[in-house]
Amino acid sequence: MEETIRAALAHLDAHRGKAAESLLRPLLSGAHLSAAEEARIRYILGLALLDSGSAEDACRELEASSSLFRQGGSAPSTALALAVTAHARAELACGRTEKSLALGREARPLLEAALDGGDTRLAASLFSLSFAEYSSRRFEAAEELVSKAMRIWESASGPECPEVTTCLNNLGRICEETGRAAEGIALHRKALDIRRKTLGDHTETAFSMGNLGVALAAAGRWREAADMLEAALACYARCGRTEGDYVEGYRYNLDICRKALSE
Repeated sequence: MEETIRAALAHLDAHRGKAAESLLRPLLSGAHLSAAEEARIRYILGLALLDSGSAEDACRELEASSSLFRQGGSAPSTALALAVTAHARAELACGRTEKSLALGREARPLLEAALDGGDTRLAASLFSLSFAEYSSRRFEAAEELVSKAMRIWESASGPECPEVTTCLNNLGRICEETGRAAEGIALHRKALDIRRKTLGDHTETAFSMGNLGVALAAAGRWREAADMLEAALACYARCGRTEGDYVEGYRYNLDICRKALSE
């Protein structure tokens, strides 16, 4: 069983959720499992289903996993904390924001009790929980979660690690939503500077260029915004991407900038 679980986890790490699912399903219908073993398998299966876009099925598996971890008593509290966190993510993917929020608020004290304050699993979990807060426009709560996650990643992996740049982008968006345009622009610019340095031409670099361009446009800085959006689209093109939601979104925003400049 352990060998199968390791293989499933390897598939999951490579975002091959369906392949992981195909390995895990037979384990649940095979030999007798303890509550802790079943809970663990259902947790990993839930993650695999979430990875492959089957959010409703993921909710059922992760809810069952959490329930089994609670019943087990001897299961590590870390396992329960991570299962409840994953269930919160799955509920948000299904559009059930309030349920996701409730699960997230249950998960946070479990996470903080079970994991060391410098554990990057805590950072990833807190970052994950920020999305429901952001979606429900609870921006102060979202900002606090992202900021704490970023501090953990900075301490563990350095101030230029990929996770820090993602946090900077998200904090930039929160600042835009809360009327702090200059602060948001500065955060997007910092994320872009790091990605240019560490990644060079890359889709993530182009994404940060686009975010900065949109933030500049929202502040009415049309010329700077147009230049940055043009740079984003050029960077995407150099990376072989000329279509997709982000590309189309940045083209649309560039058209707005050009119209504003021509008036």
